[in-house]
Amino acid sequence: MFERFTSDAREVVVGAQREARALDHGWIGTEHLLLAVLAGDGSPVRTTLEGLGVTYAGTRAQVLLQLTDQVTGKDTGDEAAALRDLGIDLDEVRRRVETSFGPGALDDAVLPRPRRWFRRRRHPAASGSCRRGRAGSHLSFTPRSKAALELALRESVRMRSREITAAHLVLGVLRTEGVAARVFTLLGVRPDDVRRALLDQMGRAA
Repeated sequence: MFERFTSDAREVVVGAQREARALDHGWIGTEHLLLAVLAGDGSPVRTTLEGLGVTYAGTRAQVLLQLTDQVTGKDTGDEAAALRDLGIDLDEVRRRVETSFGPGALDDAVLPRPRRWFRRRRHPAASGSCRRGRAGSHLSFTPRSKAALELALRESVRMRSREITAAHLVLGVLRTEGVAARVFTLLGVRPDDVRRALLDQMGRAA
């Protein structure tokens, strides 16, 4: 499958590993794939997502909040409860992040590493052993991130494309129920709107 990946899609996969290591996570999840897309300079997919209000800083903040809630025992699978608890207002996201990490934590789009007790937490979706994200350690894809890659292939086949692009990867992520898929809802963006925007972008590119 990977031989069909375009250069931008390969960069997303490599970038997802960088994002996981930067957060000191011992897994590569759908959240890291999405962050890697948003970290790509000049990427058409990034431009499309930012046009919908999905930014790197806001997404990274939501990822940290969701995983922190999982560690503290909140039921993040209930999106309605998560919306009531967190809201979809980025001002509220900024307030909560700055409470935990200090004023201006979002300004440079790079947040401090989570507390030590948080870094030891194993990702809920990961199976088997899960090493911490230290440089040089092996990072495994979670079942949902693997599913996102497979779904990206299906999206490509459905569109009769011979390649798998970064846009296909995001479409695959949208069809999972992982952290990244919930980020869109928590940011006040409907997944269907993301899908339509990406398909429109891909149509213009073709």
